[in-house]
Amino acid sequence: MERVIYITDIELELPGILRRLWAGAAGAEEAAGVRPTGIYAVVDGNVAGRFAPVLEAAGIEWMPFVAQEERKSLEGLQEIVGWLLEREADRGALLLGIGGGVTTDITAFAASVYKRGIKYALVPTTLLAQVDASIGGKTGVNFHGYKNVIGTFGSPEAVIVAPRVLGSLPAEEWHSGMAEVLKTLITGDAEMYGEAVEWYGGILEGRGIPGNEVGLGKAGQSGDGTSMAEKIVSEQDEEMLVRIVRRCIGIKSSIVEADRTEKGERMKLNLGHTLGHAVESICLNAGRPVTHGEAVAAGIIATAGISLRKGVLAEEVAGRIVRDFKSLGYRDISEILANCADVPEEEMAAKLSDFVLNDKKRKEDFINFVLIRGLGSVETAALGVNELQKIIYDMY
Repeated sequence: MERVIYITDIELELPGILRRLWAGAAGAEEAAGVRPTGIYAVVDGNVAGRFAPVLEAAGIEWMPFVAQEERKSLEGLQEIVGWLLEREADRGALLLGIGGGVTTDITAFAASVYKRGIKYALVPTTLLAQVDASIGGKTGVNFHGYKNVIGTFGSPEAVIVAPRVLGSLPAEEWHSGMAEVLKTLITGDAEMYGEAVEWYGGILEGRGIPGNEVGLGKAGQSGDGTSMAEKIVSEQDEEMLVRIVRRCIGIKSSIVEADRTEKGERMKLNLGHTLGHAVESICLNAGRPVTHGEAVAAGIIATAGISLRKGVLAEEVAGRIVRDFKSLGYRDISEILANCADVPEEEMAAKLSDFVLNDKKRKEDFINFVLIRGLGSVETAALGVNELQKIIYDMY
């Protein structure tokens, strides 16, 4: 299982950690007869301004990457590989991915295939990347509108997590990341799920997220002259944020450790993703993408209903999940598709069905679908393709 390193100060702590990672990687490669060639970094353009001075001071070459879902592609991969070749990066290189899930996913994939594999480490800078995308060694790119259908399982040297970097995230990224937080907690911690819903609901209600452009800790002046950071961030908020990140990483890590290549237990982490990926793909193909978290949230809302239909989830718990997500501003599948892809109501079921049937979790005539048994408990069920199609057509 990858090593997770928690830091509080990027400028002070990151250079030393990178030096130690490189020393370890270089020592291992030299022992194996491979010439070490240094550290190279792929940096999400959204955070390049913050990380560039740190990397340049450490003598690390870096390239900016346009972190958009449509760039998570074979063309994006070629850009990274070409850049590494130009710099004569050898099999002894250490590739660093800094940014959100798009950047960490494609950087990890590039590392896993460049010259048959080089070492890599990740510095996730969004909530979604910290609690989900960077943990577990999944790498991949999208292809022909389908999410992550080309990819590998890798093992980073380390994932370096700095929860405080999340303070300047824009509202949209917060909303996307919190959906993955809630998914993980539904999977493994009912008590913290309730705490997280209450905490995030309080932020949405009284602290300006995501109703404006201010992130959780992004400074700005309010009407009474105090900074928005002072109004938004308290010690309790920071403590809660760190607890959430650590708990979600802990839940995912324990599941992944038991099933790294997703043959059984790890499938539970796909809660909301079968239908969520379909929604994401439809909107991406329509040229009006939604965030991964928004799509997963819609998938979870639908899954609560499907789990109720299948008789594995109590009606009051299904109702609570739907109410919780709706109260936090998440939309259901019909609302998203009507808005982002202009899909007429009579065509929604067919559109969803087409993408679901090509889901990578399909095994011949079955799809491994994650059902909710209760808060903190999920199960994977082999649903027949015809059965799932019928459910989709009944619902949409």
